[in-house]
Amino acid sequence: MKRRTTTAILALAAMVAGCEAPPVSTSTSRDSLGVTIVESVASLWGAGDAWQIEEQPVLDLAGTGSGEMHTFFRVRDVLRAGSGHLAVADRASQQVRVYDATGRFVRAFGGPGDGPGEFRSLWTIVLRPDGRLVALDRTAGGSGAEFDLESGLIASFRLPEGVSPVRHPVPSDVVWGLDPAPAADEERRRAGLRRPPVTIVRLSEDRMSGDSVTSLPGYENFIITEGDDIPIMGRLPHAVPDGEGRIAMGTADALEYSIVDGRSGELSLIARIPGVQLTVSRAEVDREREEWLGPDPSPFIRDFMARLPEPAEKPGYQRMIVDADGNVWAGEYLGLARRNEPQEWYVLDSSGAWLGIVDTPARFELMRVGADEVFGVRRDANDVEHPQVLRLVKPP
Repeated sequence: MKRRTTTAILALAAMVAGCEAPPVSTSTSRDSLGVTIVESVASLWGAGDAWQIEEQPVLDLAGTGSGEMHTFFRVRDVLRAGSGHLAVADRASQQVRVYDATGRFVRAFGGPGDGPGEFRSLWTIVLRPDGRLVALDRTAGGSGAEFDLESGLIASFRLPEGVSPVRHPVPSDVVWGLDPAPAADEERRRAGLRRPPVTIVRLSEDRMSGDSVTSLPGYENFIITEGDDIPIMGRLPHAVPDGEGRIAMGTADALEYSIVDGRSGELSLIARIPGVQLTVSRAEVDREREEWLGPDPSPFIRDFMARLPEPAEKPGYQRMIVDADGNVWAGEYLGLARRNEPQEWYVLDSSGAWLGIVDTPARFELMRVGADEVFGVRRDANDVEHPQVLRLVKPP
């Protein structure tokens, strides 16, 4: 059924006694189908209200021990599991590594291969409410395994054919994935920029089948006769479970996302921050292209990259996270060229109102946000990876 949405009324800051009053952040409107639209023209946080992430880590797993279990490469997930333990998905070793609350290595699960509990491209970990871990390959139809922190492997499985996992930044008793629609032969032959849809899939209890929830525009792809590739500053689909049976999803065309029911796909909320500057200069595009090319590209690759369309705007966000309290975090697009810079994260509460901006440190990739701590990976000057826990400070 086609949904009709209405534009929310923008709130204006009042002028009182010649002084500007604190801005009113949002006004909401409910359309005839019961969808709440929230537009924010200013953040709710005033002076002294903003949250801050401390630079100094509470815990750095690369420094709490020695040996191969404290050496990391291509870490794709870091989370707080039961009893304060930390779990790390290390893609180079294809292992889920577990550490106690002090950072001492406890045990590892998985490894490279196609056997039970093994992985080819370890991507993310789902923390179940009962404390068990579900580890998932990135590849569509890839392997998965459920582990108990104490007893080890519980079950192994393969995702449905074509389905790849999404990240689950908060505990969830259900696993979701994305299923790209197969392109028709004619579509595959047509040159130009394409963005075929993907379907959000709710997986069964054994994670080997699933039900379609809803669809959204998928991965941008640029096609020419000789091949295809992701365009410069290409847009991706974002689908993030909130742990309560809903999905926050977005296309990154603007700083906007929607909330849908994880079973019915019914749309309940659209939240947006209009007016965020996304325009990019020719110099920024050229810098990003050179980073993609690397130090010694082949003539074919250089020619191909030169033929990619030049974007006028960057994506509205690079990554979306739902934190432990149900707030949605949208991280500004850095791309390759700016990947070592601090990153601004727009934080919106569960009602869709914009709270404010939180900065993450330079060279730090944010992966999960708890009530008073954040988890991610920091790369040092030598690009050595440090899975870390940083303190999130919220003024009283």
